[in-house]
Amino acid sequence: MRRNHDMHGVHCVRHCILRAFAAAFAVLALGATTACSSPIGLPTSGAIRATAPVEKQTRRVYTSPEGPAQNDQPEGIVEGFFSAMPAGVQADGYRVAREYLSESASDTWNGDASAIIYDGTPTYSRKAIPRASSVETGALEIDVEMNVIGRLDGQGLFTPTVQGDPTVLSFTMSKESGQWRISGLDDGVVVSSADFEQVFRQVSVYRVDAAGRHLVPDVRWFSWRNWRTQAVRAVLSDGPAWLGEAIRSLDADKVMLAVDSVPMENNKPQVQLTDGFLALSSGERALLAHLIRLTLGDGVVSAPLKLLVDGADYSDIDGGVNLDAQQPSVGIYTLTDGRVVSLDSSSPLRVGETKGFDDARGFAFSSSGGAVLRSDGVVECLKADASSCGVMFSGHAMTSISSGLDGEIWAVSRDGRSLYVSRDGVSREIKPLWLGDEVIHSVAVSPEGARLALAADDGVRLTGIGRDDSQTPSKLSSQATKVSERGDVTMVTFYNDLNLVYVTSAMPTGAAGKEGDRGSAQVAQQAFRQITPGPDAQQRLPDSTVIALASGQIALYRRLAVLDDLGIVRSVSGSLDGSWSIAESQVTALGRNNAGDVTNCAPSGWNGAQFACVWSVGRTGRIRCRRTRS
Repeated sequence: MRRNHDMHGVHCVRHCILRAFAAAFAVLALGATTACSSPIGLPTSGAIRATAPVEKQTRRVYTSPEGPAQNDQPEGIVEGFFSAMPAGVQADGYRVAREYLSESASDTWNGDASAIIYDGTPTYSRKAIPRASSVETGALEIDVEMNVIGRLDGQGLFTPTVQGDPTVLSFTMSKESGQWRISGLDDGVVVSSADFEQVFRQVSVYRVDAAGRHLVPDVRWFSWRNWRTQAVRAVLSDGPAWLGEAIRSLDADKVMLAVDSVPMENNKPQVQLTDGFLALSSGERALLAHLIRLTLGDGVVSAPLKLLVDGADYSDIDGGVNLDAQQPSVGIYTLTDGRVVSLDSSSPLRVGETKGFDDARGFAFSSSGGAVLRSDGVVECLKADASSCGVMFSGHAMTSISSGLDGEIWAVSRDGRSLYVSRDGVSREIKPLWLGDEVIHSVAVSPEGARLALAADDGVRLTGIGRDDSQTPSKLSSQATKVSERGDVTMVTFYNDLNLVYVTSAMPTGAAGKEGDRGSAQVAQQAFRQITPGPDAQQRLPDSTVIALASGQIALYRRLAVLDDLGIVRSVSGSLDGSWSIAESQVTALGRNNAGDVTNCAPSGWNGAQFACVWSVGRTGRIRCRRTRS
């Protein structure tokens, strides 16, 4: 015990020296750009540059595949089929792809049933079938081995797969009129990760949370050639099971597309619905029309829409619906040298003084107060002025904390088997029913408060948050959806309503120390981002060990922020591929305020909702206030 104590002291001295050098370097670097600095050593002036936020890629490279060559070998036929499938999803409806199939296979194969997304280059190998009847009509198989990274179902829902485990698909080959053709195959298409976003379009199918206050994006991936038709069908159907009671059912099961397409005329989508639409209440009709408008318009309230039912025009029926997809104002706070500091404005602003948290392991704060995860695992409540307001969760030890809707505090129990949440003085324990034997490491609440991301031993999941009449979380959905198979994730945050960012552990294999110990030998960390659920992409990190992750406004722009093991907060904005800049130094803990300043409401007459002023962040990243009716 004495030896451990001495080692801890050496570690603390080493860490303090490193932090002192880091802080001095940070101040010198910042001082080189301005002669006027704030009381905590950061610039108070300078130009603000606008950058574009993370958005989906909409530029497409159109493919024009060729049909099968005369006397092509079986391997060449399958390779040609693989080359033709992306164009079928994107534009030609599998016209060329079907040329590689036998007549009977072409009649029965459904390319839209599902999709397999692979990475790298497939390998093709021939395997004879013992029951081949003759040289002329003899059959054989072509096995295609590939590294599958994910799958889409028929509703456009993405599910990742375990990487590093090759998948083999078999295609039965037969001769037809003397030419090899594919006569046996599964429904669905196979596309490369490079082709995926060129042929499938990310669509946010908008739902409404159970309270009718916020929009909830239900991310789908639809084929470019008919995405609007699929999107309207999705709006008219129930949401995914993993959202559960977090979203409200519109009882639109009897409403269908009257025409099996959504064409564009004069740059306006033409949606024709059956008369089941007329059986809905006036508020439900207005809300359904609004959700269709937002879904087809990528969240833009003013997006054009032509909505017809039995020849009558209902295009403007949603004029009184004020639900929009603007992002709420989310603040980022730090615990810095005994002070709570806000990074929202152009220069850091001290919010209040606090003491005794030099070794804090977690932090969450908002304009109404917050919480600190102490080094002993106990969560301590903080008032708006940063003074203590007592111990939370009956003093039970936790491993991580995060903020939720309207300043609520979420915590992960020490054993990683339960979640705790506190809102307006009410605390509850919530156990995920689907968890199994896994251990939860961290959680993040989505901006609208209806979705929860959980990083556990076996990967990252999304699930719905059920709330009672007071909006206090009461349960999680009975199901969850896996969005990443990476089991070493220890930090997770929503960058905005669509993008999830997560960071892996930096602990060396077999290390005996506690995870997150500063100054210890670390292995390289990895970070990823994704439109969720969807394929992930590598996220570049600073050249230091990250111990905390948050997102929100820094200097009036939405940014991703990280705290490293030397006490420096760095941030990046826009596409998240830019340079990391220093935002604060000598920081003990990093936290955020999740929404809470925004109340979007459904139309009056629909559950008696009222309107108010909405502070929000547009997709350009600028903060704005939109006045609505009250």
